Parts: sequence; C-alpha cells; structure tokens
Amino acid sequence: MGTERQASAAAPTSTGASLTLAVAARLLERSLDELTLPQFRVLSLIASSPERAGRIATLTGISRPSLTGLVDGLEGHGYVQRVTVDGDRRGVSLEITPAGRAALDRAQQTTAARLDDVLATLPVPDRRAVLDGLSALGRAFEADGLRRRQQTAAATATSGASAAATTGGRP
Repeated sequence: MGTERQASAAAPTSTGASLTLAVAARLLERSLDELTLPQFRVLSLIASSPERAGRIATLTGISRPSLTGLVDGLEGHGYVQRVTVDGDRRGVSLEITPAGRAALDRAQQTTAARLDDVLATLPVPDRRAVLDGLSALGRAFEADGLRRRQQTAAATATSGASAAATTGGRP
C-alpha cells in the first residue's frame, strides 16, 4: 500500500489521482459509524431536496433495485420516509426524517473530522490546495452529471422523434 501511495504522490496523473480518490473513499467510509458510504450519498441527496426514488437513482448512478435496498435500510433505521406523490399512484417521493437529519449531521461531522486529521499532516498551503482541488473536483462532477443528463435527454428526444416520424405520429 505504501508503494501505491508513493506512486500516486510522485506522479500527478489521472491514474494516481483516481487511486488517491479510492483510498480517500475507503478512509471516509471507515469513519462512518451508522451509515455506509452509499447510504451517506443517498441520504445527503434526499436531505438537499426531497425527490422521487427514480430521480435519486438517476442522480446517484445507482440502479433502481439497488436504490430500493438502500432506501429500505434507511427507512428501517427511521432515517427516511416514503411519501406518495399526489396524482400518481405509483410515484413515491423520499424525504429525510429528523432522525435521518441527525444521523447525516453526525456522519458529516465524522467524515470532516477524519479528513481534517489527514490534512493536518500537511503544511497549511497544501491543505488549502487540497480543499480547493476537491471543491473544483466537486464542480467538475456536477458539470459532468449535467452534461450526461442533457445528452440522455437529447438522445431520448431524438429516438422519440424518430419513432414518431416512422409511425406518422401514431402510437
């Protein structure tokens, strides 16, 4: 493991960076007591805005069956609740509960403290550079997600238009 870390530190490449991200994800996951990393991600997303389950699956890149299992676990702990969507018998929105908010707050504090512990080994300018870099990476992930959703929507619209053209607009 030490050799892998030395290689990633010595070679500022995408390969080295991806290894560092994998190590960081594992480090942060180990710091979580009540949640798994996927539960943490899903609960964070639900907390930011109640969404339909299908939308959460799309935003997180988790398959619907896997999301169902994650949500079942979160619901079993009392962290989320499923709410029926008005006017849609099959639609379900996910909302965070007060217990879920408390668990998420604890998880955020724990992961932030663990990251602070790791960063404390660096000089202050390097810590700032890491946090700035992670902030930029977060923006890149958001932009990439938006781009991918737009591409999917365009492809869906194109295939829908093609189908309508071949059927003369008839279903």
